[in-house]
Amino acid sequence: MVRVNNCCGCCDLKSGTISISIVYLVLAIINMVLGIMGVVGTKGAPMYIGVTIDGLMVVLCILLIIGAVKDNHILCMVWVVGAIVWSVLVTIMAIVVSVVVGIAANAAQDIQPDPDDPDINPQAVGAAIGLILGVMWAIVAVEVALVIYSAIVVYSHAQNLREGGGCPPPYSQFGGPNVI
Repeated sequence: MVRVNNCCGCCDLKSGTISISIVYLVLAIINMVLGIMGVVGTKGAPMYIGVTIDGLMVVLCILLIIGAVKDNHILCMVWVVGAIVWSVLVTIMAIVVSVVVGIAANAAQDIQPDPDDPDINPQAVGAAIGLILGVMWAIVAVEVALVIYSAIVVYSHAQNLREGGGCPPPYSQFGGPNVI
């Protein structure tokens, strides 16, 4: 797997790992609360699946905070594996939503429009569905890309801990290691 020497080009891996864990912890808690309140998502089984996944992410983020603070590479690697599983689950859920919306749109297209109500244009409905799916996939792509970069940062920190080196010296973007 790819390794980096710093996080976002500005801080060391340990600080970046702690920052990543705090950001994802806050986002998972917010998403979980909104899911429980019914603001985001649907009712029933999909809501419980989303809340469960967010609950697992909260546990993983707490383990990552402990692992980064205590320099435990195993706890950091648990988060990396969990982040990869989370990315796969988000992608699978997006595929399922796309298929369900496509099937529903196809079924709705078979319904003959009311000749007395010419306000509904089937082409406009299809364009709206396409736009919604496009925005959803753009959001999923950004989420997965950020999780992958975060996993690379945490993995790099865990490998440095495993090798016994701790944090490497910070690197300048314009040269080699900074000499203190």
